[in-house]
Order: sequence, then structure tokens, then C-alpha cells
Amino acid sequence: MRSRGKVSISTKDSAYAAKASELDRVVAQRATGVVPRLKSAARREEILNHASRLFLNYGIAGTSTRMIANAVGISQPSLYAHFATKEALTNALSARAFAVLEALIGTIRGADIPATARLEALIRGYISFALEQGTAYRVAFMLEGPTSCDDEPFNPDILPGMHAFASFRDEVALLQSEGHLREGSTDHLAQSLWATMHGLCALLLARPDFPWGDVPAMIDFHVEIILAAYQKKA
Repeated sequence: MRSRGKVSISTKDSAYAAKASELDRVVAQRATGVVPRLKSAARREEILNHASRLFLNYGIAGTSTRMIANAVGISQPSLYAHFATKEALTNALSARAFAVLEALIGTIRGADIPATARLEALIRGYISFALEQGTAYRVAFMLEGPTSCDDEPFNPDILPGMHAFASFRDEVALLQSEGHLREGSTDHLAQSLWATMHGLCALLLARPDFPWGDVPAMIDFHVEIILAAYQKKA
């Protein structure tokens, strides 16, 4: 993503490359009719990757556990050994994406950059994460998940999402206390910023065929508008 000489954050790292390489190897082996025996962690990741693709193509409601098992090349009982329900699988996908976002926010917060540049780095980092990890982002942020009732027990799979936002809010609070952001409710400020970033990312991912024009230039303009609106006036 273009950064116009400013902080540039990317979520493409060796871990993702390794996962992609492993998945390509498994797909090639399946084409020969041989389904490899993977270790539990590797099989779990393979299930998540196939489920993510199917959820995007057919929606969560339109994807069955049988479809996921068939895509992986395993039986449904084998799938249930890793994820007891489709809801558990969906929650795991969301948790995985949020965990990456939380790590990204932590990296930006710990970077050796001026305080005045941290907000822009957070905004650009969030947008880069969403567009580079589009599949994970859409599953975690844009697809309708299963409904829950107030009397259901707490779901620990939502913790990575809560942690990601909490880290973001903490940085907003710090910037606000240092006099870099406008006054007002810190919660409202952080939530409004998050919603503004998500809105742009959701539109770009949901409507890729829309004639956006120069997307990098549009992103730069959007970032400038956010900074002008949220930074404290001199």
C-alpha cells in the first residue's frame, strides 16, 4: 500500500507464506488421490482455510460441515474431532483474524515513531491488514455469525476481538491524554475511529467491481480526512 513517505505497515510475513505453501502442498497431494496425515495443528489450519473459502462463496448458513469435510478430504467425525460445531469453527476463524490484528496494533504501538504519527500508522495499518488479509477480514468482520442469547455462557473465542479493540482504545486514550486528539469520550472516539476505518475496508472488499478509480489515492484522501476530523486543532 502507498504510504506517501509515511509509516507503512504490512501484515504479509513469513508465517502466512509458510501456511500458504503448506496448503498448496496438501492440495497438490490431494489431486493425486493421496490425502496426507497431518499433525493436529496443521489439520486444524487446513480446516480453517477451507472453511473460510466456503463461507465466502456460500455464506455461513449455506455451508455445511459435510461440505467443509469434503473440501478437506476427511470424514465429518474427523472434522468434529477438531471443531465440535460449525459455530466453533466460525468463532475460531474470527479469533485467528483478530489475533493477527491485535499483534499488528501492538507492533505499531511499540514502534519508534513520533507520537503525532502513531494515529496515522494505526489507520494505515488497519486498512493494510483488511485489504491484504481480505478473506480473514471478511469472515471475522463482515459475515453474519450465529446469534446468541443473553443467558448463554461467555464465549472465549471473542476475546481476541475484544483484546484488539482494547489495545486500539488504549492507544487512543494515550494520544488523547498527550493532547494529540480532540476532547470527548474516549470510548466514543475509539469506536468512531474503528467504524470509520471499517467502513472503507468493507466497501472495498464487498464491492471490488465498483469503479473506485485510483484506490491508493482514495485511501490517502480518506486517511487525511480522518486525521483532520479527529486530531486536536492547534
